[in-house]
Amino acid sequence: MQHQEKPYLTGRAFLFSIHKGEDLLEAIQYFCHHHQVRCGLINAIGAVEKAVFSVYDQKAKKYSKVTLEKELEILSLSGNVSLFDDNPMVHAHAMFSDSEGKAFGGHLVMGTKVFSSEVFIQELTGDIKVRKLDKATQLPLWANPVCLR
Repeated sequence: MQHQEKPYLTGRAFLFSIHKGEDLLEAIQYFCHHHQVRCGLINAIGAVEKAVFSVYDQKAKKYSKVTLEKELEILSLSGNVSLFDDNPMVHAHAMFSDSEGKAFGGHLVMGTKVFSSEVFIQELTGDIKVRKLDKATQLPLWANPVCLR
């Protein structure tokens, strides 16, 4: 039987900036923990002095980390907050560009050093999404995905 998703309602909305030199992912996670955001959507823009992200190898089922030690613009950061092991987990992907307009991106991980950043978080209310380790992908995914079969 197909799982029926219930609609979410919008809760609190947050706009904040992150201090120069802070870790981008760590700052967003801290904010969510401090403000008890357990479910929501994240968007951010800005610039970084160093970017660290990873790309998932689907066959090997492991991440490859990429570190860029240069000035970059945050073209887009998009993600969400849900629960994993009863704690808020930020899952975000980021796209960066250098001074020549070359783009780089992937799964945001710890180590990205902020030059400036403005973040928007839209809290969602309703049944909180919970992540569990998926055996097929070895990723912490939301339970009950939509399946057309």
